[in-house]
Amino acid sequence: MIRTTLKVFALLTGSFLFSQAGTISPYSFTGLGEVNFRGTQINRFMGGLEVYNDSIHANLTNPSSYGKLKLTNYSLGLNYRLNNLSGANADKRLASASLDYIGVALPTKRFGFGFGIIPFTSVGYRLSNVETEGDISILNVFDGEGGVNKAFFSVGFKALKYFSFGATLNYNFGQIIHETGRYQDDISLGTILENKSSISGVDFKFSTHLEIPVFETMELQALFSYAPQANLTSTNSQIFMTRGFNSTSSFGENLEINLTESGLDKTNVRIPNVMTFGLGVGKVRKWFAGGQYTLNAMGDFSHKFMSISTVDYQDAYQISLGGFYIPDYSSITSYWKRIVFRMGFRHELTGIIVNNFGLKETGINFGVGLPLAGFSNANIGFEYGNRGGGDASKFKENFWSFRIGFSLNDKWFIKRKFN
Repeated sequence: MIRTTLKVFALLTGSFLFSQAGTISPYSFTGLGEVNFRGTQINRFMGGLEVYNDSIHANLTNPSSYGKLKLTNYSLGLNYRLNNLSGANADKRLASASLDYIGVALPTKRFGFGFGIIPFTSVGYRLSNVETEGDISILNVFDGEGGVNKAFFSVGFKALKYFSFGATLNYNFGQIIHETGRYQDDISLGTILENKSSISGVDFKFSTHLEIPVFETMELQALFSYAPQANLTSTNSQIFMTRGFNSTSSFGENLEINLTESGLDKTNVRIPNVMTFGLGVGKVRKWFAGGQYTLNAMGDFSHKFMSISTVDYQDAYQISLGGFYIPDYSSITSYWKRIVFRMGFRHELTGIIVNNFGLKETGINFGVGLPLAGFSNANIGFEYGNRGGGDASKFKENFWSFRIGFSLNDKWFIKRKFN
């Protein structure tokens, strides 16, 4: 009976099953999980460009943008994602939904600042395979869930007429759980090894932004940002347990491993430095087109407690191209002419090497900005992308994601003219 159950389980799942928080990628077992985009939907729909700034939207990835802000801004982003996963044993279509960001940004007379929370990484996978030893069937199951969040505080200053600079302080927190289970035919309880890592610590990001008028109505925007290497703390635990195949709770014994003796109870997580260069040109309140190059020293990433023999890391990069077009932002007679049309493209080498294959990701984005009351707007769009390590890689992903973001604006601290 158990053997039959194992075979049915493997048949239904292939090599992967649904996952939990924020991701459904089998590659989220690497590093701290799948790294999420840290900007707003406006940035996302332009291929991830950080270089474009205006005075009514918060640019969460570019702290220098807060120096230009004129209105109080509330930002919220959500996404729904559909993954088509193909592997050696089966194809699977899986869906997930998650929060992208929550942020508040406020201008003052001399500077602007903002705060909020962004899911930094997401872990959510279930992989399985069946081994046969003679007449005995053995099911190996690999589960992961959790992730790391960033609570951020940013401040930006407009130092000169065309120059601004800013900084972001991030507090990282979260928990990642990896489980390896082994279920054998005709044995009621399986053996599970649970590795749990609680992450905490701070990191910083600094940026400068240049905005220069060219000709009468056009402007050139340039960006440089740098996030130095950071060392986070991981508080770890490791437990052996026995558990029934169809139960999420343990009915057998638990044995916690003493990690203090091996020095693994607390370890450092080294987050590599990241540099970004961006350049774009556009006509004010009409169109913008730009490009961006990001260099990530992913080869320096280290998480000793969660190291995997089949996974390695190398320096990574991302190339982004994108922009927007507004038919007529000041139109009174036509709502449709005030809609902002956005498009973007990105290609990246993620820096993750799985079984000697470097993981690459490519995506194309389309979106629209729909005007709401005042200067507020809703930004709706979608992305199509693919991820994999080449023809010989074990898993390939094609994904669609539908994203919606709200940018709500208000004016605070208005001085009363009448009492």
